[in-house]
Amino acid sequence: MPVVNSQALIDDRVAAIARYHQDIGVDRAQLDISGGIDSAVMAGLLVSALGPERVTLCHTIIHTDPRQTRQARDLAAAIGCRLAVGDFTPVYKSVVKELVRSLKDAGYDRAQIANHMKNNPTVEGSIRSTLRAPLGRGYNRLTGGGVRHGTGNECEDRFLRFYQKGGDGEVDTNPMEMLSKTEVYQLAFTLGARMDAQDAFRPIIAAVPTPDLWGVGNSHNDEDELQQWTGAPFTYGRMDPDTGSVLRVGTIEMVSRFVDANMDYGSLFDDALTEAGICNLVGLARQERDWRFPGLDLEQIETLLHAARNAEKMTRHKLNPGIPALGTRAQLVDAGILTNDLVGL
Repeated sequence: MPVVNSQALIDDRVAAIARYHQDIGVDRAQLDISGGIDSAVMAGLLVSALGPERVTLCHTIIHTDPRQTRQARDLAAAIGCRLAVGDFTPVYKSVVKELVRSLKDAGYDRAQIANHMKNNPTVEGSIRSTLRAPLGRGYNRLTGGGVRHGTGNECEDRFLRFYQKGGDGEVDTNPMEMLSKTEVYQLAFTLGARMDAQDAFRPIIAAVPTPDLWGVGNSHNDEDELQQWTGAPFTYGRMDPDTGSVLRVGTIEMVSRFVDANMDYGSLFDDALTEAGICNLVGLARQERDWRFPGLDLEQIETLLHAARNAEKMTRHKLNPGIPALGTRAQLVDAGILTNDLVGL
C-alpha cells in the first residue's frame, strides 16, 4: 500500500507540526473543518501535536449539508476538542445581494448576472469558499491567535490545484501536501484507532468527497467537478472504512507516480517539454500500463497526461511555494514510511 507504516507517518507529521510551532514560538493553531476526510485527519494531527486546548476548530455553515455538520461535530467530540459552529448563511445572502446591487448600479445587467449564477454553480461556490477564510481568521484571532493550518493533499494541490486561492488555499501551512488521497484515507483509519475515534472517522471515510460549496449537498462531489472541468477521468483513491483495506488508488495518484518515476523524459509540467516529449511519455505509459495505470486503456491514459499538463498551466497562478509543507514526500519515501510503488493495488 502507498503508506508502508501508518503509525510512523502519524508520528512524523505530529512531530513536524509540534516542531514547527516550537520553532516559530507559537503554541496555538486554528483549523476549518468541513466534515470531510482531509480536515478530519488534520484535526486529529493537530490535537495530537498540540493538545486540544491549543487548537481552535471551527465549522462555518453556509447552505451546508447537515450531514457534513453532524460529521464535523462527531469528529470534534471524538478527539476531545471544542468546535465552534457558526451559521453564516444570512451573512452570505446579504453579501451576495449587495454584490449584485452594486454591480447593477455600476451598469451591469442584473438578468445576465442572475443567469450566470444559475448556469455556473461554481460562482456562488467560490464566494462561499472565499467568505470562509476571513471567518476562520476571525475565529483564530478571537481565541488568542495561532497558525492557520491547511488541509490540502497532493491529489488536489500538485497539478490540479483544486482549491480556492483566497478560500481553502489561504492558509499558513499544508502538512499533508505530499500525501495522496489514498494515503490520507490510510492515515484517517489509523488515527481513528489510535485516538479511539473509529466511530467518528468511519462515516467520513465512507463518504464521497465533496467540497459542499454549491448548496446541493452530496449530489455535488469532487470527482464529478474535476471530470467536468478537465474532461479527463480523474479519480481519488477509496478505502473500506471497516477493514482499512485500500479498494483502489485514484488516477490522479497514478499520474503523479508515473511522472515522478520518469523524470528522464522531462517533467510533464515543464513549459520546455515539447509535443514530441509528451508523445514519448505517452509511449512509455503504454509500456508501463499494467503496473502504472491498472485498469485504464491507452486513450484514457493519454487523456489524463494531456489534461494534467493543461490543468497545471491553467492553475499556476494559484501556486504558493511559500506555504511550508513541513517536509517532503522524498524524505518520507527514503525513511520507508511511504512508497511510490502502486503494484498490486
